[in-house]
This record gives sequence, C-alpha cells and structure tokens, in this order.
Amino acid sequence: MAKRGRKAKSSPISLPTIGSAQAHAELKQVDNPLHNAAHDGETWNPKKILVAVNVKESALVVLEQRRLINDAQVKAGEKFRRIWEALGGSGAGSFDYSREPVDGGGPRSALSDSQIQAGIDLADCRRILGIGYDVMVKIAGEGRPISDMTQSKNLQRAYIEILKQGLTALAVHFGYENTGKLRRTA
Repeated sequence: MAKRGRKAKSSPISLPTIGSAQAHAELKQVDNPLHNAAHDGETWNPKKILVAVNVKESALVVLEQRRLINDAQVKAGEKFRRIWEALGGSGAGSFDYSREPVDGGGPRSALSDSQIQAGIDLADCRRILGIGYDVMVKIAGEGRPISDMTQSKNLQRAYIEILKQGLTALAVHFGYENTGKLRRTA
C-alpha cells in the first residue's frame, strides 16, 4: 500500500521500454504480401518493401543472419513454425465448454479443419525428422534460443547440426530445396 499523500511517478513511454528488453529491430527488405502482378512496375506496387524485423526473435533468424542456414532452410523452418502454431503450439486443445450451444446447429467439433490439416502435416514432419523432431519443436516451433537448451558449447553445436539437417530434410519435403527438380517458392 502506498503512503498517503504521495503520488506514483509516471515516466513517459519511450521505444526501448516497449516490448522485450532483448529485442533488436533492424530494417530488412522482404517480399510485399500485397503485391499485385497485374499492376507490376507501378511505384505504388513494389515487389519488395522495408519492414522492421526483430533480429533476436528466434534462433532461426540468428542462424540466418550468421549465414549458417540458407533461404530454403529458413522457409522450411518458418513453415514448420506456422504448422506448429496452427495446431495450438503444444498439440490439439480440449473441447471448449465455455461456449454457448446454439439451437439449430449440429454438434461442434473440437478441432477446426486447419488444425486437423496441421496435425497431419506435423505427423509427416515427425516421420521425416525422426530423432531430430524434438530439437525442431523446441527451436523452430517454440522459438527457444539454443543457449537455453544447454550450457555446453559442444552440445550447442550438435543441436545446430541436428537442426540444420532437419531443416534440409523439411526443405526437400516442402519443395523449397530441390533434389534435381524445380524449386517452389513460399
């Protein structure tokens, strides 16, 4: 309880106080998600745009900046993360009993179609990765830094190698890296 007669000091909000203290934003040129091929070449419709990216967001971004993984591996890691997050991060959730039942509607499904497809895709990833699936889940799925998994530098290097091999296998599976075939874009 605060003392009587004293007001708490309020400080103005500044950019370093917003978000994580470890966040480090840099400008990066990425593909424009709103690019329209019908209006290609127009000044208001660029193919690439500048965005602020947190370079310490995940271990994949750090490995990409250090040039330890290539673009196909980065895209495969991002797709794995999208699949992981579509399923709810740690697997399928339970039935939501807090939702009101509606008259005239059929029985509710606990899982959406996108979650079911994500579960199928995640099962494929588990089959492809084998023993490296756990490392992929912790680093690419949950976004943990490699240094949090172990303190030993030798084990960190081993985790990076397992991750790189898994990302290569997923890049081939998703079609981002070729094995003598054409490459597909994201």
